[in-house]
Amino acid sequence: MMQAPHSLSCLCRKARTLGGLSALIAATALAGCATVTPGPFQITVRDTDDTVLEQFQFQAGSYDSLEIAIIGMCRVYPEAIVTADQLQTHERVQERCKRSFASMLTPS
Repeated sequence: MMQAPHSLSCLCRKARTLGGLSALIAATALAGCATVTPGPFQITVRDTDDTVLEQFQFQAGSYDSLEIAIIGMCRVYPEAIVTADQLQTHERVQERCKRSFASMLTPS
C-alpha cells in the first residue's frame, strides 16, 4: 500500500512560519509538499474516539481539490481526523484537524 506524504501538516508549518492565510496560499502554490493521483477518493471523518462522523466519495481532479475538501471537513469538524483513500491506487492522505488551523480559515 502506497502512502502519500503528510502534506497538510507541511503546509501548516509553512503557514505558521510565514504567517496567515496568504502564506498558506503561497505555500500551496510554490511547493507541492506532496501529490496524489487524481481520481475517486473515499473521505472518512472520525472523531477522537474513532466514531465515523461523515463518509463520502469524492472525485478529485487534482491534489488541490482534495486538499480543499479536507480543509472543508476540518472547518466543520475542527478536532476530527480526516482520511482520504484513493480508491484505485490506495494512496492515503490523513490530516488531524486542529482548532487553530480551522479558525485560521474562518473569515474575520
